[in-house]
Amino acid sequence: PSQADVARYQEDPSFDQWQKIVERMLASEEFAEHWARHWMDVVRYSETHGSEDDAYIPFVYRYRDYMVRNFKNDVGIDEIIREHIAGDLIEPRWNKEEKCNEAVIGLAFLRFVEFSQTPVDVKREEIIVIDNQIDAIGKAFQGITISCARCHDHKFDPISDEDFYALYGILRSTRT
Repeated sequence: PSQADVARYQEDPSFDQWQKIVERMLASEEFAEHWARHWMDVVRYSETHGSEDDAYIPFVYRYRDYMVRNFKNDVGIDEIIREHIAGDLIEPRWNKEEKCNEAVIGLAFLRFVEFSQTPVDVKREEIIVIDNQIDAIGKAFQGITISCARCHDHKFDPISDEDFYALYGILRSTRT
């Protein structure tokens, strides 16, 4: 809270005053930016691909701004997850101010992977990228690592190597 909020509350320490201050803070741009930053850490948001040539990802700021808008407008986590996984397949969520389909922007999540601009082995690079996407999906949306199921059934969670490769096949099919 700002110093003014603290002073206002000290003058009137009622529940109503506290609630007004909290509602104003929750509606602030700063609150949305703060929580969007936490989410972007989870999904490994970056403005570059993170490889040796560290190429810049153009227009990635659109994802950052999309996440800030999501938190500011109280978009539900269920909607955010759908947009991150299948934003191109679900009904568009039009933003009239930005003149864009918000649902499609969520798919940028799948591009926050280490990516070589000039891979020596293209197939190996594809495997690395998809494995990285599966790792991000597991950590962001399930709170667990599932990449170890690439080689064997997951030891502590009911995730088999068949589950891993089913997800791999889905992500692979989106690359064509």
